[in-house]
Amino acid sequence: MTVTALRSRPRVASGSPGTRAEGTLMQPSPLLDLVERLLQAAEHPDIVKIERYGPGQGPWGPDVETSKAKSITGIMVRHQSTATASLWEAVWPGEQPVDPPAVWPVPRQNRAPRLLLLVGQLLEAAKPAKVKAWRLVSLPKLGLADKQAGLPFGLSAVLTDGSRWLLRATATGPTVGTDPEEEPFPDYTIPKGVKNAFVEAAQRG
Repeated sequence: MTVTALRSRPRVASGSPGTRAEGTLMQPSPLLDLVERLLQAAEHPDIVKIERYGPGQGPWGPDVETSKAKSITGIMVRHQSTATASLWEAVWPGEQPVDPPAVWPVPRQNRAPRLLLLVGQLLEAAKPAKVKAWRLVSLPKLGLADKQAGLPFGLSAVLTDGSRWLLRATATGPTVGTDPEEEPFPDYTIPKGVKNAFVEAAQRG
């Protein structure tokens, strides 16, 4: 997979469409909208529900002054096992680019990086025109050092309007039973709808 390198940590650029005047709600990241559309088009058999959450108040992170008063804005997917994985707007210093592993980690304890790996495949297939550059990244102090080193926990992107964004991945375990310890759908392939969706949208203007 070819990934265009980014030179700095994604953030909302000053004056970009992602910002709002003080005291008003910020619009959700256009990247979040795009990823939601990709996941819907993917029709992955292990994903039984996709939903948005949060009021669109902008990125969250440990160094954001108002983090404790904010609600996180993101996308959550629910899997057949009842485990969930989420992507949400973040400000998280210290990202490092990572390459997708040749073999994906099993679902158990790896729902967060697996969701990012899927989104990376979808971005590579769809090549949406609004995305100028993107990469999967690791983030400091996230993941199990002995088992998840080199796995992604964030998606960093620059859009064609110049805005920069970071989506962080988190997950919860199943509420019933356990997650699979082997690949549950090894024959899954990305449907043509993913590759065509953004081309058709552009043609419609």
